Amino acid sequence: MALPPYAMDNKYVLKDVSSDVKWRHGLPDYSKTIALFEKERSTNHTPESLENIVENIVKNWEIEVSHKLDPRQWETVDVDNYRFSCNGQCKYTADDLVKLGTYNTLIGKTAYYNASMMTLAESQMAFLRAFGEGFAWELIELYSGPPHVTFKWRHFGRMTGYFSCSSFSGYVYKADSTNKMVNLYGICKATVTSDLKIQDLQAFFDINQLFAQFTEMCPFAPFANIPSLLSSSTGKTINESQINNTGLSVNKPNPVKNHENSQGNQHSAICTII
Repeated sequence: MALPPYAMDNKYVLKDVSSDVKWRHGLPDYSKTIALFEKERSTNHTPESLENIVENIVKNWEIEVSHKLDPRQWETVDVDNYRFSCNGQCKYTADDLVKLGTYNTLIGKTAYYNASMMTLAESQMAFLRAFGEGFAWELIELYSGPPHVTFKWRHFGRMTGYFSCSSFSGYVYKADSTNKMVNLYGICKATVTSDLKIQDLQAFFDINQLFAQFTEMCPFAPFANIPSLLSSSTGKTINESQINNTGLSVNKPNPVKNHENSQGNQHSAICTII
């Protein structure tokens, strides 16, 4: 049986110029992400190898679920049986992904990011702004083949712009650009049909590794919900003396140790809470 086109060409979806495709904002431009992938990737899989085929499918899947509004036009997915989850939590349908977006469904609620307070457009803009050179993805290692495919992956990009989002506390957290490469690693388990359409995709990763690199281990971001430190009308910053003066008991990282290890983000060393 011949392989489907989305398994042979990682740009297949981008080459679809059919007038009936319902794009979210028109045909997306992946030129920066493609250039970043070619320059900074750590692997170079043999064409038509199983590693290359799985990588192609996932890349085309990401484009479809992020930019095609009608799940019935997703060629990479068995829509009627499709489910997507992260770290064993909620299983999302194709319609859920259209409404919420991949970033919100993957990240959920953390000390740094609150998906329930971020619209799909806001979540996409936050990452587009931070990764001005693109945010590329590669398959690093394949552990098992169809129908139950398991693999390790890397998401990477240079933080050229600031990152801003609603935190778990409800306040806005902002970290200035570091101009450093950000690397996110994880594992995926996918169940696919005989023609390699995805039915169930489970992602497993520690999202804290992403925000730790954004903020360079800013020690105060998780405590942004301390109301006595914040004004309801203007943005303020939290510093260590203010934390200590609240009389609250918090387990905060050692800022000296963090500085030695990461040489800190000079802006987020005093976290901006808006």
